[in-house]
Amino acid sequence: MSKLTDIFLNGIIPIILGTIIYFTPTDKFSFVQIRNYLPDGLWAFGLTSCILIIWDRKINLLWIFLTVCLFFVFEFFQALNIIKGTYDINDIFIYLSFGLFAIIINPFFKHKLITKFQKR
Repeated sequence: MSKLTDIFLNGIIPIILGTIIYFTPTDKFSFVQIRNYLPDGLWAFGLTSCILIIWDRKINLLWIFLTVCLFFVFEFFQALNIIKGTYDINDIFIYLSFGLFAIIINPFFKHKLITKFQKR
């Protein structure tokens, strides 16, 4: 898997999918809950994955910390009406969960990249 493929698969696709889900009209309660939280999670997954990809999938604690801070700042700015949106503590939980998921599955993608380059 090339770095470009990795970025597309783990960064761009989750963000596009989250955007599609967010803008899909619905009246059903269950889908509204998915529409409210899944795009946030996909955004957090995509951002965290991109940070990992930039650092060659080595966990750089400073950048992971800054990414987590960004999650909190984004919700805090919504609470202060600095940016459009509705503050929701559940969003922070979703951001952290999906960001952690990206970190947890990081070794899988790191292994795929190393295996690919070793075969060359």
